[in-house]
Amino acid sequence: MKIQCNACEAAEANVLCCADEAALCWACDQEVHAANKLAGKHQRVPLTDSSSSQVPKCDICQKLDDREEDLNSDSSSDSLIT
Repeated sequence: MKIQCNACEAAEANVLCCADEAALCWACDQEVHAANKLAGKHQRVPLTDSSSSQVPKCDICQKLDDREEDLNSDSSSDSLIT
C-alpha cells in the first residue's frame, strides 16, 4: 500500500518527518524543510526502506506497546501463583 504525500496529496510519500508527523514526497520534503534552519534539523526516515525498525512509532502505537508489555508481564506473574 502506497502512502500519499500529506502536503501535495498527489505524489507518493517517500519520507516520514517525525517532528511534523507528516509523510512527504521528495519535492515537498525539500520545500518544507528548506524553510528555515530548525525545520532542516527535523528527523526524517525513508518510507521506501524495507526495514521498519527505523521508523519511529507514533504516540498511540507506543502506548499500545506499553499496555501489551504490561499485560504480558501481569499474565506471566499470574502463572507463577498457584
